[in-house]
Amino acid sequence: MRISLSIVSLLMDMAEQPPENKLKHRCFPQPPDTAVRVWRYMDLAKLVWTLVNRKLWLSRIDLLQDPHEGSTPRPLALERDEWLREHGAGQILGQLSQDNQNTRTRIYVSCWHSGNAESEAMWRLYCPGGQGVAIQTTYQKLVDSIAHDEQLFIGLVEYLDYDTQSFPDGNFFYPIMHKRSSFEHEHEVRLVKTPPELWGPPGTVGPPGITVDWEIDPLIEAIYVAPYAAAYFHEVVQAIVKQFAPNLEPSVRWSKMRAEPVY
Repeated sequence: MRISLSIVSLLMDMAEQPPENKLKHRCFPQPPDTAVRVWRYMDLAKLVWTLVNRKLWLSRIDLLQDPHEGSTPRPLALERDEWLREHGAGQILGQLSQDNQNTRTRIYVSCWHSGNAESEAMWRLYCPGGQGVAIQTTYQKLVDSIAHDEQLFIGLVEYLDYDTQSFPDGNFFYPIMHKRSSFEHEHEVRLVKTPPELWGPPGTVGPPGITVDWEIDPLIEAIYVAPYAAAYFHEVVQAIVKQFAPNLEPSVRWSKMRAEPVY
């Protein structure tokens, strides 16, 4: 069993991934159909920021709501600890755990939902009160939109029972690309970046978020307005898009979930 990679090994691993091979990285599974739709549910303020700045925002992973982000499944932790004790290195267990936690302060993600239909659960989770939108594109277009950044990876999150299942050891990206099975409804596509300049002395903590240049006009296929929004909210979204991204104005539309039922 290999214990966790050192920081140097992680950076070497990243350096060995030329742009054309990023989609073949062992920690980033790809969908069988790259034409599948992907969605970014957000409130109105985040939409305005995105349109004005033409940048993709990535959040530091330890600041996400789930405290288990970047954690280790119980079977893997037990195997790791047993291996260290057998080899006379039990005294470093505490430090290793702390190092793994510190790693989370240097890794950044952008989270998307994968699926060809809207998700009612995602509307409820990320647009409470109906005050939000969903940017919709395809997986392939999202891949193309970040191709210019060699340090930015993309793939499908995998879901596990962290009490009984595990993932391979040996790369810091494995904990980032796995989540507990309770979150499987998210069907998450995750973009991940860890800027090398943040891997400095111990205790280095990155900013709350980082940005990546992002050309949105060819990317966005539709901007859906939340199904539970007031009628005026659609007009507000349309006016904002018209002002900051006029080419995208025709893409603004009501959520299909707003359709009247047929009996």
